[in-house]
Amino acid sequence: MATREENLKKISAELEKLSDDELEQVAGGSIRDTTGDSEILYDYGCMDEYFSTVPATFHWKTKSAAVDAGWARAGITCVTKPFGDNQYFLNGKEISRDEAHAHLKVNFKRIHNVSGS
Repeated sequence: MATREENLKKISAELEKLSDDELEQVAGGSIRDTTGDSEILYDYGCMDEYFSTVPATFHWKTKSAAVDAGWARAGITCVTKPFGDNQYFLNGKEISRDEAHAHLKVNFKRIHNVSGS
């Protein structure tokens, strides 16, 4: 019988073989949204780095906290959720993800072009 550590190594090896599209289906929409948020927050100078789905999946606590902090720099409170829709708040009012992105684009200068948005 394989140990937990051996099983985790096998799972990691299999995940590395997946394309980004396949991995996003495994990870779920909110992890994909959180990685997309990291890209646009990086583009507009609210994060120092961005990340893909694999790091977000395996390091959810630190990566989601970094996205929450990036949104805070933009004046938005974000509650990232690994298995549900992220929530965004501006001045205490809940807004959509699209509205959060629009707020970022209107109020910050784009300094990178990673997200394509």
